[in-house]
Amino acid sequence: MTIRSFELLQPHSLPEAVELLQKHGDDARAIGGGTTLVILMKQRALHYPYLVDLQTIPGLNEIKKERDGVRIGALTTHRRIELSPLIRQDFPVLAEAFGHIGNVRVRQTASLGGNLAHADYRLDPPPPLLVLGAEVSAFGSNGARTIPLKNFFRGLYETVLEPGEILTDVKIPQIPANSKAAYLRYSTLSANDWPCVNVAAFLRQENGRCQELRVALGGVAATPLLISGLEFAKDQTLDEAVIAKVLSAVEAQISPSSDLRGSEWYKRQMAKLFVKKAIEQLNG
Repeated sequence: MTIRSFELLQPHSLPEAVELLQKHGDDARAIGGGTTLVILMKQRALHYPYLVDLQTIPGLNEIKKERDGVRIGALTTHRRIELSPLIRQDFPVLAEAFGHIGNVRVRQTASLGGNLAHADYRLDPPPPLLVLGAEVSAFGSNGARTIPLKNFFRGLYETVLEPGEILTDVKIPQIPANSKAAYLRYSTLSANDWPCVNVAAFLRQENGRCQELRVALGGVAATPLLISGLEFAKDQTLDEAVIAKVLSAVEAQISPSSDLRGSEWYKRQMAKLFVKKAIEQLNG
């Protein structure tokens, strides 16, 4: 199918882009890499008479080292994040996760901001970003604001972004000493497909005892999910009993749906299996 005709608007600043989105309302959509939006428009599942091209706004595709972490522009491609020496050194778990997305052609075009704003619960980046404590910056008619990523997703294809508001970057705080993170995904179809379940874990230890444990999952709830209530693991050795309590918390908070990638029962089993694998990998 061909895409129905539209007008491509090319602003040169964030205020101009916001103004255009508000002017045209529901008839306009921001476009970054366009890997999902263009497909949906080709399939005629969606149509927007106006597309606001964010590629013409300078400064949205940079990876910057800051005193307390790294800031990644919303238009930074998956491939650039995957290969970035800075990301590989400071946050290797992110390079691992971004390297699993689709194929190289997709990763060369798709953007970080577009991935998060699309808000599909099956995507690779959200779980590792959640366990790393990432927050997103957005710019709208009321100026700029910062949103913890754990509060960003509201449902399938739904975020807290207001009409006309644009995701501009993602800030990842520097991880403390004696901590590390892992990312695991499991696909029941092809390696390029969305995962049946994907899991990220973060562990900070001192003298063999857990000081902080974070676990996040994708594919098993309406949104990417950061598991709450793991404070009981603090000052504990991560033995079988403690891990079993973690898995009970996971079991209670996930809500997978049956689909061609697996039944609800199967996804629950895989979620617990891969959470356990991730924790054991970090605890080894």
